[in-house]
Amino acid sequence: MKFEQQVVLVTGGSRGLGKAFAHFLADAGATVAINSTGRDARGQTTVDEIIQSGGQAAHFSIRVEHASALVDAVLTQFGRLDGIVHNAGFLQDKTLRKMSEAQWDAVLNVHLKSAFLLSQAAWPHFEHSGGGRLVFISSASGLYGNFGQSNYAAAKAGMHGLARSIALEGAQSNICCNVVAPFGATEMNSATMPEARKAVIKTDFVAPLVGYLAHPECAETGGLFEASAGVYKKVRWQRAVGLEVDITQPIKLDDIANGWQQIVDFSEPEYPTDMRESLALMYQRRLDTL
Repeated sequence: MKFEQQVVLVTGGSRGLGKAFAHFLADAGATVAINSTGRDARGQTTVDEIIQSGGQAAHFSIRVEHASALVDAVLTQFGRLDGIVHNAGFLQDKTLRKMSEAQWDAVLNVHLKSAFLLSQAAWPHFEHSGGGRLVFISSASGLYGNFGQSNYAAAKAGMHGLARSIALEGAQSNICCNVVAPFGATEMNSATMPEARKAVIKTDFVAPLVGYLAHPECAETGGLFEASAGVYKKVRWQRAVGLEVDITQPIKLDDIANGWQQIVDFSEPEYPTDMRESLALMYQRRLDTL
């Protein structure tokens, strides 16, 4: 599989995971628009590396929150935009008790709000060209939470809900959106990490899944994936067997307490894939008995 005449924007593409994604996409034939804030020369350095390797790339030093300007700049230079890998982000770690509203907003704006703004800005161009691919880079923090990262975890989890909605709205226009929660050794997380572990969880090992999800032949949409160390797994919601009580009688606190083990029993789980199916599994049997 190759990217032929495809332009893919990678936000936060100057270092770490974003740099690995940019190199992989360029090696696969894509023209890569690398976005970073331009505070150092790394964005242009990454572009130079790609060009020296025979690829095509350009650097766009525009804040990702200014999504419309960023998308317009890419379109002006390349004449098209076929995919976006939204990887840009940063941390402002504090416990919930000590976190300021400004720290909450700053992280949500770059990670989650920018995912919305980028998608919205690119949407008409995707429709005009017959489709597009969006890949949001989430985190294990968004899936499982993490101490001192309520802002980051909320932003990364929110990407999944956004992607699910985009998948539904974009289906008729061949606009697909997926989320990847990766783990790779970067400057930010590996300062004290043993070299043997770094070698196993190189950022390069995450890039192939991101590249595939950004490819026009990939029809997957609304998916959530974990990726690390050359291991790629889709994640889905699982729901317990559950408790059903008699709704012709008042439901008491004791009914919930006494049925708690059924509420948390996953011995025969359900796997709802959309809201309609989820709700139907909750109340359809009730309606059928009326």
